[in-house]
Amino acid sequence: MLRHIQDTIQQLQAYRPELTKMPDHDAFWSQTLQEAKERPLNEQLIEMDYPIKQITAYELTYHGFDDTPIQAYYILPKNIEGKLPCLIFFHGYAGHKNSVSHYMKWLIQGYAVIAVDVRGQGKTGDYSKYSSDEMGTWVTKGILNKEEYYYRKVYVDGVRAIDFACSREEIDNDRIAIIGASMGGGIALAVSSLDNRPKLTVADVPNMCDVGLAMKQKFEGSLTVVEKYLHRHPEYIEQVYMTLTYFDNLNNCENITSKTRISVGLKDLVCPPMPIYGVYNRIKAEKSIEVFPFSGHDMAIIDHMDKTIQFVNDNL
Repeated sequence: MLRHIQDTIQQLQAYRPELTKMPDHDAFWSQTLQEAKERPLNEQLIEMDYPIKQITAYELTYHGFDDTPIQAYYILPKNIEGKLPCLIFFHGYAGHKNSVSHYMKWLIQGYAVIAVDVRGQGKTGDYSKYSSDEMGTWVTKGILNKEEYYYRKVYVDGVRAIDFACSREEIDNDRIAIIGASMGGGIALAVSSLDNRPKLTVADVPNMCDVGLAMKQKFEGSLTVVEKYLHRHPEYIEQVYMTLTYFDNLNNCENITSKTRISVGLKDLVCPPMPIYGVYNRIKAEKSIEVFPFSGHDMAIIDHMDKTIQFVNDNL
């Protein structure tokens, strides 16, 4: 009875797509990261009067790619002994960083937490100007120009969260993990491919993987807006696909050095399994993948969360 599932997984394991990198891909990201390093972080911490007494919680603001103030939580266990491992979290598309209490399962174990509101979402604004922005959502903002594109800023904002963590004397810089699901999972992979400081990456059902195939196979989610944009503007198809190559995790994932765990749902209509496997199969770092044959775009599975806690504890 399991044969059909096993056959599907074997097909996914064998899928190894060709890269779609433009000739200037690496130079583009090198220049982007250099520009970010030259800007001050301008971090600010405001302690919160939070009712859980065993923690100290701060509202954190730091400057992202273009001096946009990125809003986040910075949360610490109350009694710090030595340097702490740090978990940096990114949420899903059109989401937010949730409540401070959402992270208690990590804080009670002695982890520090940075939980980021991605630009334009949650409490974070967006100072960027976009010459193409007609669909009313983030995935198409600036999509005709790689220099302007929304995800360029988002990925750098994520790297800047690591900059903040490494600036804190209470954080162990050798024990940083990047964690996210859906868009947050895509950001986690992207940040870990652009920065070798994370030791661990956890990416559940990540987006922005093998984007050309994902555009073909998905039925729901943010990439449907890209399709609607191209329905209006077929003259931009080649230009849009070219822009997306710079932000496709397929073209950066071989740079990941952290131990990486990915999850995939074989019934996912938002981030289909084959594009995710396309990225996973090209990661050269130590890696593992959790496969859920009857799950869609949802990893709110008790067993999966328990395994995630164990994975982080074992490897960080």
